[in-house]
Amino acid sequence: MPIRGTDAYRSAVFDAIDAGLIVIGDGGRILAWNDWIAGASGIAAEQAVGRELDEVFPHLAGGRLPAAIGEAQQNGISSVLTHSLHRSMLPLKTRAGRDLVHNIAVRPLGVAGTCIVHVTDVTLATDRDRILRDRQNARYDAVVDSASDAIITLDASGAIQLANPAAAQEFGYDASELIGQNFELLFRGGGVWAEIWAQLWSGKVLTRTVELIAWRKDGSPSYVEISASRWRSDARYFVTAILRDVNERRAAEDALRALNQTLEARVAERTAELLKAEEALRQSQKMEALGQLTGGIAHDFNNLLTGIIGAMDVLKRRVAAHRYDDVERFMDAAVTSAKRAAALTHRLLAFARRQPLDPQPLDANQLIQNMEELLRRSIGEQVSLRTELSADPWPALTDANQLENALLNLVINARDAMPHGGTITIRTGSHTQAANTSPEKAGEEPIAAGDYTVISVSDTGTGMSPETLARAFDPFFTTKPIGQGTGLGLSMIYGFAKQSRGHVRIESAPRQGTTVRLYLPRHLGSAVERIVPTAPAPAPQGAGETVLLVEDDSSVRLLISEVLRELGYASLEASDGQAALPMLESNARLDLMITDVGLPGLNGRQLAEIARQHRPDLKVLFVTGYAEHATERGEFLAPGMEMVTKPFDLEVLAIKIRQMIETRRP
Repeated sequence: MPIRGTDAYRSAVFDAIDAGLIVIGDGGRILAWNDWIAGASGIAAEQAVGRELDEVFPHLAGGRLPAAIGEAQQNGISSVLTHSLHRSMLPLKTRAGRDLVHNIAVRPLGVAGTCIVHVTDVTLATDRDRILRDRQNARYDAVVDSASDAIITLDASGAIQLANPAAAQEFGYDASELIGQNFELLFRGGGVWAEIWAQLWSGKVLTRTVELIAWRKDGSPSYVEISASRWRSDARYFVTAILRDVNERRAAEDALRALNQTLEARVAERTAELLKAEEALRQSQKMEALGQLTGGIAHDFNNLLTGIIGAMDVLKRRVAAHRYDDVERFMDAAVTSAKRAAALTHRLLAFARRQPLDPQPLDANQLIQNMEELLRRSIGEQVSLRTELSADPWPALTDANQLENALLNLVINARDAMPHGGTITIRTGSHTQAANTSPEKAGEEPIAAGDYTVISVSDTGTGMSPETLARAFDPFFTTKPIGQGTGLGLSMIYGFAKQSRGHVRIESAPRQGTTVRLYLPRHLGSAVERIVPTAPAPAPQGAGETVLLVEDDSSVRLLISEVLRELGYASLEASDGQAALPMLESNARLDLMITDVGLPGLNGRQLAEIARQHRPDLKVLFVTGYAEHATERGEFLAPGMEMVTKPFDLEVLAIKIRQMIETRRP
């Protein structure tokens, strides 16, 4: 007969298993109780079988284990209860008499209403975990105790539960004195720490270190940098804070700050000395420039004044002697010298960017072609002139008269750089300047982004050294002998270009010639055809219209009023704006007001505004030799206003007066 199928065999196996086995039958009564559970509980099988489990172990009543047995019997659900659920554990002992740590598994047996309770001894594993945990805690304690930073742990009430030796040393306490104390002992009045504490207990994380003041036992403050976090042990929460002493760092920062302040004071002192030295250098350069001016400009003006005064003196003598023969020659000489003086003042104003401009769209090719004959006469027979004009250059927006002067200056400079002859080449083209580009060479101004019409003048002359090139645009700087140049040519061109919102570039090297490129802003439209001036027509006559003349210079006022009368106009005169106001406020007829811009008191533009309040349709003609705000006509002139620049031909004045009177206001 096989042994394995017998009840004796099954009972032997049941009792030999190294784990507790309890079989619970329908109704909750114990059906089987093996030797392992009998030995661990001290209750023999005969005492347990037939009874309910909570009769054998009354403390289990209503607990998790009876509930798990019921779930297995009724619903076939298995459960595992670990030793952490203390109320579900059985009162078991090891052979050595220690409490036996165990886990319990409850599983259905497959027979209706029957389940098995499987008890496993985990005492050794728990001991190993505890030993490992104790070792880890010992290491943690060693790390905390050896840390150079102060470490404190607080419970939810704010009481200190742990303080390492560094904390005791930092704040001057024994560690035992700190345990149990509230954090108010170290952080008086809360302050920043109270905000940190509230943040931590609201569940937020302190993501950065915070600097605050803690207080030592002796009452002295200590600056610390704190980082803190909240953590959980079993069902309790704690906060651990690490406090780093930053007193030395703050002292070093204060010392560095004081040193920086000292250095800044020294730098400010040296900067002031440097600015003073620079101012002295600028003053020296100014005096040098004035010296060059007196050597060049004054020389030219003296020559021109000699021609004017001499010619007028001869005329005066001949008129006194009733000798009128050949007087036109002396009159022409005086006028020529005066016009040369006017051109010189225009060059000075152009350099200073105070020459009034009248920007108009123009075709650079047409302007150069119209000037070509004049340019060839200006350079002589030893120098040849070539033009390489772009097939379709963009129209430029600039003052045509000033551009002609600039081109003439560039061509004459190129001629002077080739004393033994050579070739001058004038080119036109178009150029788009990208934004944020660096200057091509050190010291060069960058060209503003935009579209430009480019006119270049090149020569095959001596070229310039780097030193000369660096000063090419300096006012009054010239390499020509005294009397042969004022040093205003390139300065005037530079001023004209910048005033036109353009730019100038120079390329030059010794024995390689020079190229000057003039960048003028592109006009988005068609160019206006340039009319070449012809011989002046006779001055148009007036028809008795009334003109108010406001001019503070008595000589100029006398001259213009005389011209007005000769042309057939009625003239009213005022020496300044205040004197003109009664006439403007009266009911007298006024067809035109001619006013200087630079009047004393009310300037010409202000006077025009007041005049328009009384006479909205009054036309105004400004005359100016210099006016800071009149350099851009489009910004200065309102509808019904025009401008002529001193000095001017009387025929030009007469034509402008007639045109304005006959033109209807828009």
